[in-house]
Amino acid sequence: MEIRVRQQKGMAILEVEGELDFSNVDQLQQEIQRRPEGVVEIDLQGLRFIDSSGAGMLLNQARHFFSKGRTLKIVNIPDLIREDLEVIGFFQVMEALKANPNA
Repeated sequence: MEIRVRQQKGMAILEVEGELDFSNVDQLQQEIQRRPEGVVEIDLQGLRFIDSSGAGMLLNQARHFFSKGRTLKIVNIPDLIREDLEVIGFFQVMEALKANPNA
């Protein structure tokens, strides 16, 4: 997995390429956690694979961000990965976190 970081108007953009799985999930988590910006956008356009540990980490980071009044956006999700995330209820959990960040 490769992560490129860009900054744009008080927002950090993390472009993720390759595969996000149990072997490297900590790398992306650490990069998300070290960002001081109020908004962090995770661009998954270059992602080819994500496993449950990757999806779980993104949800945990979103919960943490929302509880602190910050925003974690996940954008440009490839269709095949979007379908997998829909099956496990990823987007429903993200919406619930936005509505009630301390749940």
